[in-house]
Amino acid sequence: MKRDGRTLDHKTLEEIRRMAVQRVWEGEKPSVVIASYGFSRQIIYTWLREAKGKGRGLRALRSRKGTGRPRTLTAKQEQQLFRWVNGKDPRQHGFDFGLWTRLVVRKLIADKFGANLGVTSVGKLLAKLGLTPQKPLKRAYDRDPAAIEAWKNDIYPSIARQAKKRGAEIYFWDESGFRADVVQGTTWGVQGQTPIVAVPGQRQSVSAASAVNARGGGRVSDHLQPL
Repeated sequence: MKRDGRTLDHKTLEEIRRMAVQRVWEGEKPSVVIASYGFSRQIIYTWLREAKGKGRGLRALRSRKGTGRPRTLTAKQEQQLFRWVNGKDPRQHGFDFGLWTRLVVRKLIADKFGANLGVTSVGKLLAKLGLTPQKPLKRAYDRDPAAIEAWKNDIYPSIARQAKKRGAEIYFWDESGFRADVVQGTTWGVQGQTPIVAVPGQRQSVSAASAVNARGGGRVSDHLQPL
């Protein structure tokens, strides 16, 4: 029954290599020696070649710590990349596209760190950092959070009171159709935290006008016009 050396720890395997080669040097046949340890016949000749030569000997059979595949980016660089991508816009780094793709991130890494990663490696790195491709929310450049809160808390309640006094209904008007600010595709962001992409505040579209009230009633205009 053959033994799999991968099941042994490095120290044990090193000792077996040294003892096996020493026995061959003392006159035993390589095939007999390796059979006694349960390893395949070919491996003994590999060990003998490694130990052969002036200044080598049994020390050439010592176990060496595996270095593994070298890192392309340091841990510090990876965290910097995370800060650049998470919640940020590629256009802030000089790109003309507002969504993070693996190709865009690959170019950013090359520009900032001088490292040339493959597209697949970039995807694995982003996943390692906890980033996933997601459909982003869109927000207008001129979005004013303070004005929005003022509308919800002060302006709309005042309008609603006036409408009630007059027996009127309030409709919220909007448009639908083809728009220039539609966000197509996905970008990378932290899982569970939907990214936001800034889009032009002015909408350019050919659309149908519609209005809906607070109870779900609505009106739709079938007149299409460019805005």
